Amino acid sequence: MWFITREHEFLKEIGIGPTNLSCYVNGAWKASGPTVSTVNPANNETIAEVVEASIEDYEEGMQACNEAAKLWMQIPAPKRGDIVRQIGDALRAKLHYFD
Repeated sequence: MWFITREHEFLKEIGIGPTNLSCYVNGAWKASGPTVSTVNPANNETIAEVVEASIEDYEEGMQACNEAAKLWMQIPAPKRGDIVRQIGDALRAKLHYFD
């Protein structure tokens, strides 16, 4: 599988592996739908599998988003901006993986 190569080692840091759950709700990955395989068209090898979220999974996720938005709106704008900046900094720190 493709994620074993050195150039894709960073994917392990974020928890991507041969089989992945597609829905993140309240701090946990979950999915109870069908599994989809991604295939490399050059060699027909399976790249990875993703377990799709069900309608119920999505509904639970949307409910969690609604609750999180209420909390996020209570944080002062300057603090929210600082949090977003920190996320951007963390993403930019990983850019070297794509050189």
